[in-house]
Amino acid sequence: MAKTGQFLSVELDISRAQAALSGTSKSLVSISRQTLGIIGRGTVDVVKKEIRATTKRRSGELLRSYRYKVKKDGSEMNVFPKGIKGENIFSKVMALSYGTENGRLRPRGFVQKGNNFIEGSEYEASIDRMIDRELAKYWS
Repeated sequence: MAKTGQFLSVELDISRAQAALSGTSKSLVSISRQTLGIIGRGTVDVVKKEIRATTKRRSGELLRSYRYKVKKDGSEMNVFPKGIKGENIFSKVMALSYGTENGRLRPRGFVQKGNNFIEGSEYEASIDRMIDRELAKYWS
């Protein structure tokens, strides 16, 4: 996994999912896109949950800004903040997530929580459900 600033970028080995779905008509690209999509949705949910917990807000620009995108070839997924109406939100994300040098803003660590989710294995159950759903379509 490569981490640059406030972006989280994921590259994934999908050999286990590919082996399970090898008898179906599911393509490798489709399997990897679905798998990365599951991880992306989970990461965005974790980041938003941490933002709510640390800022005590239920809505706002920061919560609405986080999203994920999977490349069409299924090789990479990125989680990133995108400002509403195209405005730049990166400075706000950096200040709130990592804190400031003079100590006026304490670090809240919501980007790090997303990184911890990606490095963990909490999403494996969702991937197994996706595999079971695809196999049920094929065998029924």
